[in-house]
Amino acid sequence: RFPVALLAFLVVLFFLNIVSRLSVGPLLPVIEREFGLRHGGAGALYFFLTVGSCLGLFLSGHVACRLSHRATIAVSGVTLGAALLAIAFTPSLFWIRAELLVLGMGAGLYLPSGVAVLTENTREGSWGTALAIHELGPNLGYICAPLLAEFLLRFFAWQGVLGAIGAPAISVAELQSERAA
Repeated sequence: RFPVALLAFLVVLFFLNIVSRLSVGPLLPVIEREFGLRHGGAGALYFFLTVGSCLGLFLSGHVACRLSHRATIAVSGVTLGAALLAIAFTPSLFWIRAELLVLGMGAGLYLPSGVAVLTENTREGSWGTALAIHELGPNLGYICAPLLAEFLLRFFAWQGVLGAIGAPAISVAELQSERAA
């Protein structure tokens, strides 16, 4: 059996996971100007995002053990969306750094549980195909994130761009939490 609906759902979640992290990059010049940062200070924002992602990957097994893989996926999406929305409404650089750390943690939680749910619900002979299709999420995210961020900057301030990406992440994660229940 090949779980097409589940696979499509996980591809969308993985896409949002990557877009939520990569959309920060095109916004760095605007953030630099607003906070009077130099390139190094703006680039250091990715440090917090990366540290959070590493922590999330490290903690993902512990979280999944206490919840379930499906619930961990939902927690990941809600954390991503909530962190993006929090950044959108935070005027303090200190708190933006902390929220980027949380954003990274939420992003890091996804992959181990996403792969576990996918392989658990797919015939072993189809794992290669399912995982290859699952990888469309990040690959499309790498292409779409900068384009989406630049497009949304025409209509919103940088905070609005992050909020516009955060809201769908929460919505999709809510669907997962309903499926996990």
